[in-house]
Amino acid sequence: MTRILREDRRAFLRRMQALLAGGVAYAVLPQFQLLGQAMAAEPLPGDDYKALVCIFLFGGSDSFNMLVPHAADEYQAYSTSRGGTYDAASNPTGLGYARDALATIVDVDGKTWGLNPACAAMAPLFERGELAFLANVGPLVEPVTRSDVLGGLRRLPVNLYSHNDQQRLWMRGHADNPAAQGWGGLLSDYVEASNTGLDVLSPSISIAGNNLFQSGRSTLPFVLSSGGPPVLTRFRDDGGNADRIRHEALRAVVDAAYAPVMEDSYALLGQSAIALNGELRTVLDPANGGDIATVFPDGGLAAQLRMVARMIKASRGPAIGHRRQVYFVSLGGFDTHQNQMAANGHAALLGQLAGSLAAFREALAEIGALNATTAFTMSDFGRTLNSNGNGTDHGWGGVQLVMGGTAANGGALRGRRVWGSYPLLELDGGQAVGRGRMVPTTSVNQVGATLAQWFGLSAPGLDAIFPGLGNFDQRTLGFLG
Repeated sequence: MTRILREDRRAFLRRMQALLAGGVAYAVLPQFQLLGQAMAAEPLPGDDYKALVCIFLFGGSDSFNMLVPHAADEYQAYSTSRGGTYDAASNPTGLGYARDALATIVDVDGKTWGLNPACAAMAPLFERGELAFLANVGPLVEPVTRSDVLGGLRRLPVNLYSHNDQQRLWMRGHADNPAAQGWGGLLSDYVEASNTGLDVLSPSISIAGNNLFQSGRSTLPFVLSSGGPPVLTRFRDDGGNADRIRHEALRAVVDAAYAPVMEDSYALLGQSAIALNGELRTVLDPANGGDIATVFPDGGLAAQLRMVARMIKASRGPAIGHRRQVYFVSLGGFDTHQNQMAANGHAALLGQLAGSLAAFREALAEIGALNATTAFTMSDFGRTLNSNGNGTDHGWGGVQLVMGGTAANGGALRGRRVWGSYPLLELDGGQAVGRGRMVPTTSVNQVGATLAQWFGLSAPGLDAIFPGLGNFDQRTLGFLG
C-alpha cells in the first residue's frame, strides 16, 4: 500500500468520525480502522495456527515480590532491602514476605525459588514446564551496567521511570526511536496475508481497547469487549422505525463511493465493518459452539482471557480460518505508591493474574490450542526495592513471565526455568541504582524478537521490527524452541 493511500484512508476515517454520532461512532470506528489492506508479505508456509497473547500489567508491577529468591543468602539480601517482613502492627513499612510463606518451586537446574503466596496457582504451571520467568527485563538502547548509568557512559532509554514513556517503549519493542507503531502491530502486518479465511478481521484483536502495541502500518486492532463484539442497539435493521432509519443512514454513508481517491473499495470496507460484528456474534454464540466449558475466576482479566480463548477456538475453525493472531489484554492498578501491602494491594492483583493464567491454561487445553498459544506479560517497569513509607516508587528492570505448551509435550516453551540473570536484590548492589532500581540485563528487544521468531518472523524481519537488536550479542533468548 502506498503512503498516499494510507493518508487517504486516514482522511476517510476522520470524515466517518464526523458523520457518525455518539455510540455508533464509538462502537464502529475501531472496526473500520482495522480493515486495512494486506502489506506486501507472502503468506507463511504450512497451515499451522499460532497466537500471541500480551498481558499488560499497567502501572509497573513490583515483580521482585512475585518471584523471590529462596536460597538463604539471596533471600536475606531480599529481606534486608525490602525492610523485613511486612506486618500491619509490628512492621507496617516492610515490603517483604516471610520465607516460609512463599510458595516454593524448583527449576530444571534444581534451584528453589519462592512465589508470592498469592501466586500459588502458578506453581503447577511452572512444575509442568508450561511457565517460565524472564529475569531483570527492561527497555535498553544497548547493554549497560550500574557504572555506565552512574557515569553517564552509555545511551539510556528516554524518560526512565515515566509511565507513559516506558509503556510506549515496551509496546514498540525497542528504545531506538519514537516510532508510531508497536511490535505486535508490525508483526500483524507481516502475517496478515496468511489469514485468508475471514480476511476482513485484523490479526490483532484487543479485549482491552486500542493500544500502541497492536498499531501497525497496515493493521490496527479489532476491539472487542470481554462480552464480545459491540451491539449497535440503536442502529438495528430489525428494530423500531427510528432504528431502521438510523441503520439505513449509516449504510448510505458507508455504501457511497469516494471516487476518485477512495473508489468503491471503501464502500466494501464499510459494509464489511458493519457485517463483521454480526458475523462474530454468530460465531461466538453458545448455540453455535462458540463458548467454552472452563470456569474462570471473577475479575476483569479473567473475563478478558476467557474471551481470548473463545476467539482462538472460533478462529481455528472454518468460520474465521485464521493462522496467526496477536491478542492484547490488560490488568491495571500496579502503581503501588501507597498501600502496596494492604489486603487489596499488590498481592490481590498478583492473585488475579495467577488465577486467570491457570484458568486460561485449562481453557487452551480444552480447545486443543495450548501448544499453539504463547502468553506473556509486559509492565511499565519494576519498582524500588525499599519502601517510601507506604509503598514503592518507579523502578526499571523487573521480572516477566511466559506461558505456553511445554516443549516436552509438543509445544515450544522451554519452561520451568528462570531465563536471564536474576540480580542480587541489594539496594546498593552491583546491578542497582537509586533505592534498588535494577539496571536491566535483558532488553525488551530480545524478548520481543524471541516471541516474534516463534510466531514465524524471519531474521530480516526481526531487525526491521526491533531496531537496535544488533546492539545485543544474543538476539533471541531461547525460551521458545
